[in-house]
Amino acid sequence: MTRHLHAKHELQWGTHLKNQALAEAPPAPSTAAASASASRGMLPPAEQQTEDVPPTPPPPPPSTSVSTISHSSVQLSISQTLERKRKFPPSHPRALGLNASISKLLAFEMLSFRLVDTDSFKQLMAMAVPQYVVPSRHYFSKTAVPSLHMQVSDKIKCALRNAICGKVHLTTDTWTSKHGQGRYISLTAHWMNVVAAGPPADSSLAHVLPPPRIAGHHSLPPVASSSYSASSSSSASTSSSSQPHTFTTNFSTARGKRQQAILKLICLGDRPHTAQELWRGIEQQTDEWFLPVGLKPGLVVCDNGRNLVAALGLAGLTHIPCLAHVLNLVVQRFIHHYPNMSELLHKVRAVCARFRRSHPAAARLSALQRNFGLPAHRLICDVPTRWNSTLHMLERLCEQQQAIVEFQLQHARVSRTAEQHHFTTNDWASMRDLCALLRCFEYSTNMASGDDTVISVTIPLLCLLEKTLRAMMLEEVAQVEEEEEDEGSFLTLSGQSVRIGSEGGLFKQQRTGSQVASQGTVLEDEEDEEEEVEGDEDDASSQRGGSPGPSLVRGWGDTVDDDDTPPTEDSLSLPMGSLAHMSEYMLQCLRNDSRVAHVLTCADYWVATLLDPRYKDNVPTLIPELERDRKMREYKRTLIEALLRAFPHVTGEQVEGEGRGVARGRQRSCVTASSSEGRVSMAEMWKSFVSTPQLSAPTPDTERVSRRQHFTNMVEQYVCTPLHILTDGSAPFNYWVSKLSTWPELACYALEVLSCPAASVLSERVFSTAGGVITDKRSRLSTANVDKLTFIKMNQAWIPQDLSLPCAE
Repeated sequence: MTRHLHAKHELQWGTHLKNQALAEAPPAPSTAAASASASRGMLPPAEQQTEDVPPTPPPPPPSTSVSTISHSSVQLSISQTLERKRKFPPSHPRALGLNASISKLLAFEMLSFRLVDTDSFKQLMAMAVPQYVVPSRHYFSKTAVPSLHMQVSDKIKCALRNAICGKVHLTTDTWTSKHGQGRYISLTAHWMNVVAAGPPADSSLAHVLPPPRIAGHHSLPPVASSSYSASSSSSASTSSSSQPHTFTTNFSTARGKRQQAILKLICLGDRPHTAQELWRGIEQQTDEWFLPVGLKPGLVVCDNGRNLVAALGLAGLTHIPCLAHVLNLVVQRFIHHYPNMSELLHKVRAVCARFRRSHPAAARLSALQRNFGLPAHRLICDVPTRWNSTLHMLERLCEQQQAIVEFQLQHARVSRTAEQHHFTTNDWASMRDLCALLRCFEYSTNMASGDDTVISVTIPLLCLLEKTLRAMMLEEVAQVEEEEEDEGSFLTLSGQSVRIGSEGGLFKQQRTGSQVASQGTVLEDEEDEEEEVEGDEDDASSQRGGSPGPSLVRGWGDTVDDDDTPPTEDSLSLPMGSLAHMSEYMLQCLRNDSRVAHVLTCADYWVATLLDPRYKDNVPTLIPELERDRKMREYKRTLIEALLRAFPHVTGEQVEGEGRGVARGRQRSCVTASSSEGRVSMAEMWKSFVSTPQLSAPTPDTERVSRRQHFTNMVEQYVCTPLHILTDGSAPFNYWVSKLSTWPELACYALEVLSCPAASVLSERVFSTAGGVITDKRSRLSTANVDKLTFIKMNQAWIPQDLSLPCAE
């Protein structure tokens, strides 16, 4: 037994012998007694020590049992040892969970499938989970990733089925791969869901409520979810004249959630990039995603490529220009055509490139930065196709101005090239002015490219940008302004007058005496026209022919000409080389852009801004005072016409509304209140667009009204309803969801419009992700896998929590 314990249980046996030796040793004197004896100068006898200090109890007798000899760790049995070394079967829950985690790792981090076959990865998994057998790369590329793609697609389709009004807006763009895989088309979807109020903020379908069922809507989705009740299905299938809308869900505590997802990354391959091919690719995907769930494509936001715009025209889709692209074109036109701007930027790029490629110059610059206490930043070289990189290059150069000037003074006589690239005082002033000018457009572009930015921000953003440019222009021309000012206005262009303290500068007017004298007659004619429109529905329909009124200048689908010409020196009135001159030139570039003019003359954009509760009360302040009443009536009439087209079968009945006299009185008071607002500062611009409670809500009464009068009263009640300050990005959606029971048709239409983005930035991000998937080491990746990996990467929020993948063979 001793030999066995020494050979098989050496550690436990050694511990036992040590404990036994300690037990047999004589007890040592206590510390207290020893110190007391030392203080008396002698040691006490053993008998006296045992009386003063209690003896240490003897240790328990050692046991010969092997189980008590062992430490706290219990030896595993043979069956347990074999179970630890046994590998997981393919259907084991732990193995399936690891397969799903590795699949998401490959898709999210854009890693190669060959990673799972490397020895390093297998050693890592063997150390972490010895029972797990890593499947081959073919399992992940042919089974796991396609299954993950399918489950994400199913979840997106379930959310699309409950889209408000059955309309889904799209963004699209084109991209050419540098690895020879051809041209790609991205297609993204944007829609609105109604979700139950509560702490969950994810896209789980358990919290998505069925959309409102309004009888007579021309694009209601079919009942395809079990969450609908039987009464809801019956009310949606029959258009009853006694019940215009039937809701089975209480929307008072619900909230609106704006959803977005990547639908497809279409590869054209070797096919020509014509409008017909682009149209076929887009139409195939819209039919695949929308037809099974009864949806219709709404507005399509994209850039101004001719073949892409022509493809949307062939597909019968409405094109909305991307606001970020429009601002980019304005800035590019300014940079390329402003006098002496190309020469200045060429000099700046040469200086920055020298410090980037020359190590001695960079080392000398670093030493000068330490001497002057400047940040140790390297200079930036811009990308000619990205104007914001030019702004960052100029900002970094102005930051290091003191070090750059000292370096150029020390090396001015070294070579002729260095002397040519020497910056003068005017150059530094021009660079600072250009930075101040471009920062306005960078702020506007970032705001337009936000994830929560919708189309209603387009009009306020352009007005903010225009007011900022005018403020820059007026800062340095105060004396000229006082001389040319005439009754609170000044001439900026030939024959064009803009009030200094008024709003709506982008509405340029040729003011003549006859126009001012006839202004009252025009307003009276408009009031008479409105009375005729609000009179009899049949007469109005026969006069209009079911189309918007003659005051509607442009619509969503109107084409825009690309005949943008840069401003000439004859059209500018300020001296060149100053910030005021740059601001005036940039303002002319903004005003001369045909796409900006299209936005400002399109009544649908103004209706979208009017439907946003944050900007509703301040829409009149964006319009010139002389045209304010007429324009506001025009935009309201456009909204009413849109409701008539969207809900053609809603009949007149007993509804809560008001007579025409009450509605007209409210409209005049609303215009008067908005006209009396003062001029706001640039810093408080966006705060001023937030609606504030100013008016009292009208008292509704019950009467028999026509269909047009029903929508007219609905619009008037919304316009004159006081609102609290809404600053949250989702506040407009929650507001309209809470009004689904009060103004069902108007709330549905508002949610449909406000779900449209202002820019096609999401499509651009798809291509950035695809560029990370297709690399030099993965150039042979199939286009199908490129689409699936990009789809999973961009739709991470839509991955189910209960993800389940097939077993590995």
